[in-house]
Amino acid sequence: MAKNNSKHIEKTNKTNKNHHNKSYKKIAFVVVVFIIIILFINFKDNNKFLSYENTQIILNNENITNSMKNAPIVENGQIYMSMKDIESFIDKTIYQEPETGIIITASNKKIATLKMESENITINGSNKNIKDSVIEKDGEYYLAISELESVYNYEFSYIEKSNIVTMDSLSNELIKANAKKNIKVKEENKSFSKVIENVKKGDWIIYIGEENDKAKIRTQNGNIGYVKKSSLDNFVTERENFIEYTASENNENALEYDITGKDISTFQKREEIINIILQQAIKNDKMYVKIIYNGESNSEFERFKIEVCPMLEECGIKVNI
Repeated sequence: MAKNNSKHIEKTNKTNKNHHNKSYKKIAFVVVVFIIIILFINFKDNNKFLSYENTQIILNNENITNSMKNAPIVENGQIYMSMKDIESFIDKTIYQEPETGIIITASNKKIATLKMESENITINGSNKNIKDSVIEKDGEYYLAISELESVYNYEFSYIEKSNIVTMDSLSNELIKANAKKNIKVKEENKSFSKVIENVKKGDWIIYIGEENDKAKIRTQNGNIGYVKKSSLDNFVTERENFIEYTASENNENALEYDITGKDISTFQKREEIINIILQQAIKNDKMYVKIIYNGESNSEFERFKIEVCPMLEECGIKVNI
């Protein structure tokens, strides 16, 4: 009887041992699988960045895509933006002349003219050959803004792998920094926010500012998100905010030019008058021009005011009108 009990206990212990061994093997197998999954996720995340199906526009570090009237077009190496959106975000004075179909767009010191089916862009009187500078889609005109960087004093870039267009004013401050280590960029300034990109140690980023102890940044892929400021170093200001100083008026040394009664009904006629004023200012060594107009204020005069300043001020000649 005792012998049988001993055999039974031995058999039970052996069964329990086998059972424990199987349990340990199962646990070990689960742990190995878990480690493999973690390694796979980490490997995948190390190369992670957010890529968009629809082209995004980042204007001065702000995503304006959802505020645009028309989606941008990237085609044949050109970045196109609709006239309506250029008017909303870059040039409020952009205009298409009804009589000629010429599109006129300007900034403080540059003025450009474009036309459908023309292979020329004219910038402050100089021609630049470019095919399809204006295209039409669904009744809307789109301009090749990538060819108008000098007009707007902007830098435009298309980042293909993330499908993002960045548009940066060269008059705005630009600060860059480096990642001190591999860092995860969060979509929002929250602890459990989604990771939109992983930045590798040593990569540069654009530093936008600080929000609640977090750094708001833009990555090389164009994504905007948040990281710990302590994870960045080597901050360098590559460009400072540009402040334009207005020269004091000097009426004694000003060239006065009266446009009252002159034909300013089309861009071509206005341009001819502006060129005359410019030549007279240069000839007489005048750095200040006073435009006199005693007629009624109308759309033609308003267009003249918009167009005269860029061409003269590019030459350092200040205008009072």
